Amino acid sequence: MGADSQTKTILCAKTPELIETAIADRKPEQSQTDPHSRGSTADILVAELTQSDSTLSGAQFEKALQTCSNVVHEAEVDRKLKEIGSATPILPSEIGTDFNFKREIVWKNVIGFLLLHICGWVGLHLAFWRYCDYRTTLYTLWLMYASGQGVTMGAHRLWSHRAFKAKLWLRIILLWMHTLAGQNCLYVWVRDHRQHHKFSDTDADPHNANRGFFFSHIGWLLSRKHPKVIEYGKKIDMSDLEADPLIMFQKNHYKLLYTIFALFGPTAIPVYFWGENPWYALFVAFFFRTVLSLNGTWSVNSAAHMFGTRPYDKTMWPVENMFVSFVAVGEGWHNYHHAFPWDYRASEYGTPLNLTGTLIDILAKFGAVYDRKTATPNMVKNRVMRTGDKSHHTYGTDEGRSAFTTLWNIWKHPSNPTYNSIHTPKPKILQSDGYALIPDELKQSERDEDILSKENDELMRRQQEEENRTTEANQIYNKLSKYIKEQQQTVPESVDELLLQQTNNNVEKAAMVQGKAALNVLDCNDNALVKRKVITGDASSASSHH
Repeated sequence: MGADSQTKTILCAKTPELIETAIADRKPEQSQTDPHSRGSTADILVAELTQSDSTLSGAQFEKALQTCSNVVHEAEVDRKLKEIGSATPILPSEIGTDFNFKREIVWKNVIGFLLLHICGWVGLHLAFWRYCDYRTTLYTLWLMYASGQGVTMGAHRLWSHRAFKAKLWLRIILLWMHTLAGQNCLYVWVRDHRQHHKFSDTDADPHNANRGFFFSHIGWLLSRKHPKVIEYGKKIDMSDLEADPLIMFQKNHYKLLYTIFALFGPTAIPVYFWGENPWYALFVAFFFRTVLSLNGTWSVNSAAHMFGTRPYDKTMWPVENMFVSFVAVGEGWHNYHHAFPWDYRASEYGTPLNLTGTLIDILAKFGAVYDRKTATPNMVKNRVMRTGDKSHHTYGTDEGRSAFTTLWNIWKHPSNPTYNSIHTPKPKILQSDGYALIPDELKQSERDEDILSKENDELMRRQQEEENRTTEANQIYNKLSKYIKEQQQTVPESVDELLLQQTNNNVEKAAMVQGKAALNVLDCNDNALVKRKVITGDASSASSHH
């Protein structure tokens, strides 16, 4: 239903009307006065509900609604209405993630992909443990790159997002390369990808990242599609592809073309030209290549939606992932790509590891590619300042750039597959039109350069004020820290001086006491001597008189 963990308590847009109808049905005075109006309102709502795509049929809803009229206690009515609201279908204006939805596993797909990966693992050993000819390994790596370009340049940037235009001969080559990749026909690939962007990470997204890494990587191919994927997939505009005879030819004859160009062709060439063992050629040039190519593409759906930073839009799940950009020839700068899906570069200028973007630029110099679309600098700057996580290399902050973690807190570089932002977006609800796929679908405020310039200036002013306040606070903090350190250094010296002074005073006092005692002793001795002399003198004088 909704986009958070409490999805079952979120009511659809019609629920308030349905509640009012249920309460009206419960009031006896209204039921006696106007029974027909009450019934007609309920009938209209039930009819609307039946026409919309629903997880609760009109009859079931009407039956559940009627139970409210038999309940007298207010709390029971509220509880019953919440039960009805939890089962009410999502209307087009409310698309999120229902975490209570249970998926049905398709076991034949599970077994098929398991066998494919086992064969691919065997092919990996044959390719790099020198069982097969080294030319077979090099040839397979070239096929991987070529088929990868059929996906990234052709299916993704050219046909899914119409980010540039290409000459007929290049389109034919890209269509062949995409067939070589073996990732379903181009028509289905483009439809699923457009739907993924339009309703990113909701129940209408074929590989909703809110359901976890495994699901967004391969699990979505091992289970039944969510009803919303089927419903909204029918609403994706595919008129441009339907008007292309080449694409429709591939769609109508895909199984035959796949068998020829993806299976027999790559396997036969090593056998014919340098005498490779047919089994080695099959396991290396087909199984190993297919498995590696598929997982490289799937990593964009999984890892590039979970592990990385979000400098352009922190409310989205897609991230900037350097490791995925390496394995997917430039498709890992995914936060930028979801913010500006029509940009042929799928990343900001200056971003490394974008072989597909570089190849498009080279082909443009020879005239094979033209009408390349890009996001304007103001558009990028405005988006970064407005919704980014402050990790942008130019418009971010030191604090934002350091807000990341890595496994075991080591190898702190974006090339680390575990490099991840500490900020995680919350699941959310999208409007029925979803995200914009092309510039024409943007709001006027996001396309008008004058408006963007003014917004950028205002955002820059606010950021400068914030930086000034931060700088001032840091200066105060540094001064305070310096003062505290100085005090910590001077206090012990003062204490030592006080102790020394106190000790000296005590010594002086002791010396004075001892001196006084000595003086007292001397005085006593002197007095004794005087007394003796006096006594002796008296005695002598007395004897002389006698």
